[in-house]
Amino acid sequence: MKPYEWMAECTPQTLWIEKKGLLVWLAEVSGALGGGLYLVSLYFNNPGGLLYGWLIIALGKTSFHFAHLGQPLRFWRLILKPNRSWLARGVIFMALFLLCGAGQLLLSHLRPGSTGELLLKVLTGVLAFLVMGYAGFMMNYVRGIPLWSSGLLPLLFVCGGLAGGLALMLLIGLSGQDVQAKTILAGLRWLLCINTLLITTYLWSAAYASPTAEQSVKELTQGRAAFWLWLGVFVCGLIIPLGISLYDAVAGVTPPAMLALAAAGVLAGVFSLNYCLLKGACYGPLLPQAP
Repeated sequence: MKPYEWMAECTPQTLWIEKKGLLVWLAEVSGALGGGLYLVSLYFNNPGGLLYGWLIIALGKTSFHFAHLGQPLRFWRLILKPNRSWLARGVIFMALFLLCGAGQLLLSHLRPGSTGELLLKVLTGVLAFLVMGYAGFMMNYVRGIPLWSSGLLPLLFVCGGLAGGLALMLLIGLSGQDVQAKTILAGLRWLLCINTLLITTYLWSAAYASPTAEQSVKELTQGRAAFWLWLGVFVCGLIIPLGISLYDAVAGVTPPAMLALAAAGVLAGVFSLNYCLLKGACYGPLLPQAP
């Protein structure tokens, strides 16, 4: 981009996706996958999945966030501004999730089935849902990027996180733990169909929202993020795992290698979708445009 074109035309967003900004992408994906796995594990009552989901957020998401901060030792100031910043609310959600999740995991070991454990399960489940979706609300709050100004964005993060959680649960089952593979594949079928509809609707509505949003959609479908959208999101993340889940529904038995491929495809789709949303976004021009 030439110097005189900066903010005079559609300007690509790079702060959250290039160089150190890649840590933001990894933090968002870690939050979606960790929260999704935790919620899925609550449904299946899988202690191993609960622990892994908690660890993904505790070790993955928090580490990437801290590494991206310019002044990590001052992060506590964010907690003082929850009324003005979705980033501050996200830090609070994450801290409460880690605290309540640790208590729930401890009670599930010491006093399984107790009232305290049940209450913490409900509370931590709600917090896991908030951890998954708050990145979408945070991006939606950035008014300078029309591509993100959509109420569907938080839904994309939540549905993608749940699909990723089911994929991780499937991999946990393939590693030797007892999981309900049939139920997981049935859930994936529904979620993949919902995700396909959400992504298509999101791109379609953004293309007609404004000229800047239309340019962002072109970047996603034809430009610098097109490879990851078509191959990563649609082929690996939707078509391949959906085809394998339909094969399982018809054949009744699916080889473990195909199950692993379906899970890997869903995870690749979650990483690719978050990457595309950050890579294809453009700021609108500050100068008025001639018709």
